[in-house]
Amino acid sequence: MNIYLDIDGVLLQDSLALSGRPANHALDLLQKLTSSHTCYWLTTHCHGGENHVSEYLAKRFPESIIYLDKILPTDWGTWKTDAIDFSQDFRWLDDDVYEEELEELASTTVETSSF
Repeated sequence: MNIYLDIDGVLLQDSLALSGRPANHALDLLQKLTSSHTCYWLTTHCHGGENHVSEYLAKRFPESIIYLDKILPTDWGTWKTDAIDFSQDFRWLDDDVYEEELEELASTTVETSSF
């Protein structure tokens, strides 16, 4: 299964008071996902052919570095759904999905589930 990962609000807390701090159990999540699935960055820190994930996370979440090479970059246009391979089983972890992306998911996803 393909896993698409956002960073802010998923791996790092996005509240004003805790912004940039690792989310609870984020390291465990990275370990579990990268050991069992093909993972991709689907974040503004990896967009338009530029991948700034390593330098961004190294400062805020240095423990994550051991997993960064296991997560592949994506390139997407206006919407993150541009990078999702809908022909494969996938899960997308994101805290802020836009209406257009929800519509794309609804039009192309036959079955939804959680893991």
